[in-house]
Amino acid sequence: MEVATIRIQKPAISSEPFKVSLSLTPELMELEPDSPIASEHELNLCKTAEGTNLTGIFSTLDNEEQSIEGWITHKMQCLPVYNTQYLKMKEHYLRSAKPPRRVKPLNHIVKNYKPVSSHAHNKDDCKRKDGPKMLSKDNIMDLLFQAFEKHQYYTLKDLQFITKQSV
Repeated sequence: MEVATIRIQKPAISSEPFKVSLSLTPELMELEPDSPIASEHELNLCKTAEGTNLTGIFSTLDNEEQSIEGWITHKMQCLPVYNTQYLKMKEHYLRSAKPPRRVKPLNHIVKNYKPVSSHAHNKDDCKRKDGPKMLSKDNIMDLLFQAFEKHQYYTLKDLQFITKQSV
């Protein structure tokens, strides 16, 4: 079956590239009439810069030995021709791609959580950072006398723990 026809037109000016077009046959278009495809395409020829993206063409023989056939020096981009058939194809694709929007009724109350500026774990951190409160000199002296009534001597760490004050 013939699939497509390629037309190559010589440019009027020799410095311009050749104009290459690809036309799909009507037999191919009739295979799937439900899914529209663009029948006209333009092939743009782009010469690749030397040293960038060297791609080789390899062939494999029956005994699975590979041999290099050549290098790719040009790149072609296949772009559909912007016409009514192309617009129908795009419209069909866009309508089939996204589902239609639907209204969804809610049978229950949706809980909305209001933002809180001060969370419980932040409050605990603030309490820890504040540390012990400074007591007056009389209160500290009373705590020390009570401690020494129980024992004759203490280490500085023990006195700090008893009075809950800094060193």
